[in-house]
Parts: sequence; C-alpha cells; structure tokens
Amino acid sequence: MPEARFKVAYAGEALSDGEMEVGDLAPALLGIAEMLKAAGRVVDGDDAEISVRVRATNVGSFEVLLAVVVHAAKAGWAFLETPDGQAAAALLSLLGISAGTIKGGAIGLVRKLKGKVPRRVTRKDDSGLVTIEAEGVTFEVPEAVARLALDGAVRAAMERAIAHPLQKDGIEKVRIGEVSENEIPKSEAEYFLAPPLSSEDEFINRYTKAFSIVQLSFKSGQKWKLSDGHGAPQFVTVSDKEFLEKIDRNEETFAKGDLLICDVVETARRTASGFKSEYEIVRVKEHRRPPKQPPLPWNPQRSVFFQRRNASTFCLSVMGFGQIASQALPAHAGPR
Repeated sequence: MPEARFKVAYAGEALSDGEMEVGDLAPALLGIAEMLKAAGRVVDGDDAEISVRVRATNVGSFEVLLAVVVHAAKAGWAFLETPDGQAAAALLSLLGISAGTIKGGAIGLVRKLKGKVPRRVTRKDDSGLVTIEAEGVTFEVPEAVARLALDGAVRAAMERAIAHPLQKDGIEKVRIGEVSENEIPKSEAEYFLAPPLSSEDEFINRYTKAFSIVQLSFKSGQKWKLSDGHGAPQFVTVSDKEFLEKIDRNEETFAKGDLLICDVVETARRTASGFKSEYEIVRVKEHRRPPKQPPLPWNPQRSVFFQRRNASTFCLSVMGFGQIASQALPAHAGPR
C-alpha cells in the first residue's frame, strides 16, 4: 500500500554522540504517531486507519525514519481531490511535515499563534479558507490546517512529540520532516503545549514562592530550571526585566544553594493531555544567598594547645575548663 516517509531529528549537546535516552525517545515517537492518527480522524472521521512505522536508517545516525500509511481513505479526502494512494502524503502536507506543505501546515500555524488561544475562527465563503483571530493578530489558512492545529487530540500529541523533548536538558531543537522551517528551537517549546479545553478550564493564581536554582539559562526566551522542594525540578519563565537587566550588567552572581524569593503567576489548565501548571516569575523580590559558616570563637589565652614544660612533661590546656591535664613521659622515648 502506498506510504509517505519523513524524518524526525532531535539535536543538542546531549545528543552529540548520536544517542538518546529511550525514556525520552519512546514517548516522543508515540506522540508523533498519535499526532498523525488524530489528524487522520479529524480529516477522515473516527474510523480512519493510520499506520506509523519506524524504518531503519544509517548506522551512527540518530535521525529516525518513519513511514505513514492511510488505510482505505474515505470521503474526508475528497475536498483535497486526493486519491487513496496519495492520502498519506496529503496528511503530512496538512500537518506541515512534507515538502509540499500547505501554508506552513498545522505545525506552522501553532508556531505563528505562539501559545495564544484563537478568539474567533471565521469561514470565508466557499474558498476553503478560514480567518483566525488571536489577541490582535489575524491569520488566513486552509480550513483543514486550522482544524488540525486547533484539535485537542492533535495538540496533545504535538506536546508529547515536540514540547516534552525540548524541555529535556541538552535537547536544543526538533525537526519533523524535511521542511527546514519546521526546525523548532527550545525557546518555542511552550508554543506546543496543549491549550485549555475551554476558557473556563484555565485558572490563574499569583503568590510568593521560593525556588532553589537547579540550572540557569541566559539565552533569550529560554526557561530556568528551578525547584520548589516538592517533586521534580520544573522549567520556569523569568519575565522580571529589572532582574534580567541586572544579570546582563553582571550585578547578579549565582552560587550553589542560592534561593530566589519571587512573585509567581501560576497558570493551571485542563487540556486534552491532562491537568498541568505553568509558572512565571514576574518579580524577584529577593536573591537570598546561603549563610556562611560562622567563625569559631578563638581566644589565644583559652585555646586548645600543647605546652611543653620540660623534657619529660606535656600540659594540655582545654578551652573553657581552666584545668590542666599533665602526663609524665619518660625522658628518653626512643629505642634503647
């Protein structure tokens, strides 16, 4: 049966030797498979059958070659005028994976939205295009592309395939397919987090929180890895411009054990991939350094010392007790 092939590449310092943790790779590949299957259901209905298989690639190369097959495509592909044998290639195009990508595809649209949730989607006559409005910006894309980019299951799968790997230490970029524009840097990982199911499923709280520093990042747009003492460390956005400017001027230095006392905005969302929270530091109230080891009290008159009285006697004066212990030693302690 006809199939379409594409490559998935993860790159970064942690992958320079051509190896990747199975625990990181397996969920990402499952996310890609789920993204394709969810996209097929959007286009072709709940009965769509999509197969995604891993194919062998060059020895020593980390790139993963995948093949996708659409089984018995039905009426959902009619609007593309795509025969059954080309349905897999059309699906990759709609997602933005193949070279024949339609208007950047769903992945491109997600990047343009930059995490914003569309306020309005309007169909334009019979042109097959829709207009998407989101916080002062407007995009015009094919309806099929918009349906994929805004579908909860597709977005949940994108999160697993793109956002989660990029949030790992040492993974700096992801590229799905041959489209160079789809090389996604770590700074855009949050764009691919699944949006809330509805505006009523988003909860925002502001409070003061203390973090210890696990890993800093001085690259623009990248998150800091911090720990609040509960569970695993998490990636946190730092948006306090005054604090960041102090760092740029070398007015802030960091050491092991430092604490940041911060005003934090927590945004909790219920999404298709589960309930999750994101943290943003809007103001660093205090940069608290670890306490220094207090110096030991030292009084030369009352310290612990040995004092030789004569050739056969040593005195030990013990600090604070004012007593002297003496021990007589033989005048000649060497071998006889």
